[in-house]
Amino acid sequence: MLAASSLALAWPKHACAAEGISPGQLMTVAGPIAAGDAGMTLTHEHLYADLRPFDEQVAKPLPPDVDAVVAVVLPYLQAIRRLGCRTLVDCTATTLGRNPALIRRLSEASGLHMLTTTGAYLAAGGRFIPPYVREETDEQLAARWLAEWRNGIDGTGVRPGLIKLGVEGDPLTGLERKALRAAARTHLQSGLAIAVHTGPWSAVEPGRNARCAFAQLDLLQAAGVAPSAWIWVHAQNEVESRHHIEAARRGGWVSFDGYRPGQEDAYVAMIARMREAARLDRVLVSQDAGWYNAGEPGGGEFKPYAPILTTLLPALRKHGFDAAAIRTLFTENPARAFGVRRIQPP
Repeated sequence: MLAASSLALAWPKHACAAEGISPGQLMTVAGPIAAGDAGMTLTHEHLYADLRPFDEQVAKPLPPDVDAVVAVVLPYLQAIRRLGCRTLVDCTATTLGRNPALIRRLSEASGLHMLTTTGAYLAAGGRFIPPYVREETDEQLAARWLAEWRNGIDGTGVRPGLIKLGVEGDPLTGLERKALRAAARTHLQSGLAIAVHTGPWSAVEPGRNARCAFAQLDLLQAAGVAPSAWIWVHAQNEVESRHHIEAARRGGWVSFDGYRPGQEDAYVAMIARMREAARLDRVLVSQDAGWYNAGEPGGGEFKPYAPILTTLLPALRKHGFDAAAIRTLFTENPARAFGVRRIQPP
C-alpha cells in the first residue's frame, strides 16, 4: 500500500487523455466516437481467440484465415445489429489471440463499433503470461501499454479502448500487484478503464472472489485511480450479493457478464438486488460469448451474441425493468464505464 501511495504522488494532479480524443469519448478500433453514439452495448464479448499456452503460440503460430473467421463470425454480429446493438467490447486479452486488424475488419463489415484491449492476463494458472511480464517493472509495462495507446497496436494504427487484466490471487501475488500498478500508471496517463478478470471461483467459496476484487480496488485507489475507472469482471462468480453492492457503493463497476440462456432467473435476481440497493447505475451486463478458436475446425463451437437480447431483456421487462432501466444498463452505463476521461487523483 505504501508503494502504491508513492505511485499516486508521482503523477501530475491533472493527468489527461492522449491527444486526439476528448474526455468522455470511447476509443474504438476505428477511432474515437462520442459517448452518445455508442448506443446499446455488449460490454464483455469475444470474437477470435487463441487459447493455447503462450509458449505454444510462439513455437507454433496459427495466423487466422481472416476470410474464414469473417464468414463464421459476421452473421452473429449482423444478428445483434438487427436487434438494436450498436457497440461490442472485445475483451480478448493481449496474449489470448487479440487481433486488432481482424476486429477492425469485423467492425467495418458489421457496422458495429468495437473496442479492443491492452494489458496482461495473469489468470488461468499463468499459461498466458509472456516472459516480458515477469521481467519488466511496472513502469516498463506501463510504457509498453501506453505505446499501444499512443501509437496503435503492432503497426495497425488500432488503439486500445480499455486495459484488460486477468487476476485470480487471494491474496494477490507479487506479479499481480505489479500488473495492477502498471495498469494504474497506464490509466492515469491515458484515461482508459481497467477491466479485471477476477477468479473464477465456485459457490463453495463465498467471499473469495470478492476478496480478490477488493484487494485490486484497494491497490488501485492507493495508486490514485478513481474507483469509477475499475470494472469487476465476472462479478457473477461471487455468490454473496452484499459484495456487489459494496463495490458499487465505492464507485466501481460490477460486471455480470457470463449470461447464458436458461440463467434468466439468476441474472434478473442479481440485477434486481442492485436496483433495490439503488446501485443499478454501476452495473454492466454481458455474456462472455463468441470465441472463434484458433486451431479448431471452423473455429469450434461459437456461442452466439443474441441471447442476451432475445431472452434476458424480455425477462427483465417482465420483472418490472422499464425502458429507462434498460437504457441505464445497456446504453448509459457502458458509455460511462468505457469513456476515456481526465482523472484527478485525490
